[in-house]
Amino acid sequence: MGHLIELKDIYKIYRTGDAEVHALDGVSLEIDNGEFVSIVGQSGSGKSTLMNLLGCLDTPTMGTYLLDGVDVSTMSDNRLSDIRNRRIGFIFQGFNLISSLNAIENVELPLIYRKMERKERKKLVYQSLSRVGLKKRMRHRPSEMSGGQQQRVAIARAIAASPPIIFADEPTGNLDSKSGEEVIRILRELNQEGRTVILITHDNGIARRCDRVIHIHDGKITLDERLA
Repeated sequence: MGHLIELKDIYKIYRTGDAEVHALDGVSLEIDNGEFVSIVGQSGSGKSTLMNLLGCLDTPTMGTYLLDGVDVSTMSDNRLSDIRNRRIGFIFQGFNLISSLNAIENVELPLIYRKMERKERKKLVYQSLSRVGLKKRMRHRPSEMSGGQQQRVAIARAIAASPPIIFADEPTGNLDSKSGEEVIRILRELNQEGRTVILITHDNGIARRCDRVIHIHDGKITLDERLA
């Protein structure tokens, strides 16, 4: 049985004038179905570039990326968009909620883009918001919620369509410690339910709440340790 994610000698090179910046410098990596993995590194380490590639938001300059055995490294933007839509849920540090929409509408929007029928959409929205403890806040807009509640709306949006892969990019970065703990608890539960969760962070303490920690520095993986 193959790996869910397999990177083979991946480079991402940006050119600025005559200079070349190797944001990723020969990265090879495997992640299996059902893992709870963190990718940890400081600003400029390449961790965000790596997440963009893993999440099919970008393609490498060189190298091969197999997702469930399918080479996605040279796919068009439209095909990558289709894969993201069907298979991947994203949670971002900045929440990325639409301020004029309430929680229901924010969670429902990606399901509308998927052309899902209204009755099915409403059921999934209710289930996902209830799942993250926001049953009583569904009609509140982001400005009427705390940071922790906004992040839980973002998680509900990411999981509403039951994608098998969740990417969480600094999901606790704008939260107090209590709200951050709640987010990690939800991610852990999602992983225990069978989803593959990949968390990107600069915080070693947060990273070590996962089962496996991948350290990246100057575009290279420097350490890959399993904690569980």
